[in-house]
Amino acid sequence: MRWAAVPAAALAAGLGLCAAPAQAEPAPRADYQAVAHPVVGRVGDTVEVELGVRNGGPGPAGGRPGHGAGTYEVTPPPGTAIVATPHSGARQPCVAAVGPDAAPGSYICSIAENFSAGERDTLSFRVRIDEKVDGAEGLVRVLDRDGEESPDPDPANDTAPIRVEVVDRTPEPPRPASPATNSTLLLATTSGTAVSAGAIAFGVSRRKR
Repeated sequence: MRWAAVPAAALAAGLGLCAAPAQAEPAPRADYQAVAHPVVGRVGDTVEVELGVRNGGPGPAGGRPGHGAGTYEVTPPPGTAIVATPHSGARQPCVAAVGPDAAPGSYICSIAENFSAGERDTLSFRVRIDEKVDGAEGLVRVLDRDGEESPDPDPANDTAPIRVEVVDRTPEPPRPASPATNSTLLLATTSGTAVSAGAIAFGVSRRKR
């Protein structure tokens, strides 16, 4: 009896051993991380504070072309106010937040495109300290990424507090007495009589010539 030659592929199909098509590995996602620095100064000062977002990788930024790589919200701490809208060259990335849920004085800022892993997209905000409020904190918060289907791999770092450190004014040191006043006091204290005081004063005046 002769065995018919059966192609290996057909034999595998008959036995149900066909390998399933390999599934493509999901693209690495970008981990957006909020970046905040404290507001440090005296009451009445206007200081610059760096705020924004970092791409912690491993993937590149998402978003739709022409719409940036996402947005974040900046809410100033109580007792402070953002007094100037930040600029980035010719680009004006921030607009005042509006709506019933918007925090007073907050801004919505867009993230530039081509936001690669390891890069920062931060701006220098000018913040005025109006009063000292104990425990005051603002917030930088990454918002939902426009057009990004995949969620952030680590949402725990999507917010960062903006703390305030109010520095007390340093008291002005007392003014030192003038040399003429010191000389007069020294002569009046060390001389026994008006005549000797006058003689010493005359000698001092002669040495100065």
